Amino acid sequence: MYVIGGVTGHAGSLIARTLLERGERVRAIVRSREQIYQWKVLGAEVVVADFNDTSVLSSALEGAKGAYLLTPQSVYDTNPLEKWACQNQSIVSAVKNARLKNTVFLSSMGAHRDKQTGIVQALHDAEQKFSNAKIPVTLLRSAYFYENWIPTLDAIHDKSALPTFLNAKRSIPMVSVKDVADVAVDLLLNPSDSIRIVELAGPKDYSAQDIIDILEQILGKQIDLLPFSKGGWEEVWGEEDLPDDMSDLLRETYDDLNKQKITFSGKNVESRQGKVTLEEVLVKWVS
Repeated sequence: MYVIGGVTGHAGSLIARTLLERGERVRAIVRSREQIYQWKVLGAEVVVADFNDTSVLSSALEGAKGAYLLTPQSVYDTNPLEKWACQNQSIVSAVKNARLKNTVFLSSMGAHRDKQTGIVQALHDAEQKFSNAKIPVTLLRSAYFYENWIPTLDAIHDKSALPTFLNAKRSIPMVSVKDVADVAVDLLLNPSDSIRIVELAGPKDYSAQDIIDILEQILGKQIDLLPFSKGGWEEVWGEEDLPDDMSDLLRETYDDLNKQKITFSGKNVESRQGKVTLEEVLVKWVS
């Protein structure tokens, strides 16, 4: 039995489905009862659990052969780092209570740094809590998701413009959630008996300008770049009514990505490269 968290997200859903297709038993963790049916019809056992509830989460992990877990985050969280630190403690405590020896935890590039990484600080905190607890775990540090660009599709179709907070010319490591899911499944099926760190990027790095070039080729029309200045970041997030402390963290995140402070460590880690290109994904999104 494999326990999969985050099944309402891209990667968690793919991981659960892949394991089910392989004939593995899956226990899917969902946040509300309304999400139970869609997983039961696929053959999964389903449990409703809040990642802040250590007792319920411990029960969900009981008897599992392995688990894929993550720290749920929302841009509307107030006191986000404090909230996520509490979630991290709950997750680590639940894994320890269940005596689980095969956990794949979704982390991020940059999680080896303890500051100047914005929201990635929450994942550094999680990694430290697992390390301090001396629990066998695989920390899967992912590159920037291709899927983070999905919210820009409306602007591409309606305004022929690509809005971005990233430096237009600077390439950063990116990866598809399909590759994240495939690697996570492989790591679950081939566990480590200690702390293992795997850093995962796609076949190549991309910049916002690269995305413009790809989209123009696919769509056969000119796409303008709509870069937000630092002052524009606050305006956009203000329109979304984000809490001030979250806006500060997001500003730091993108600023540090642009300064290449959020990147892979390359030290004492296993490096993996995904197979899916951004070109393949963009064709599906805009067609």
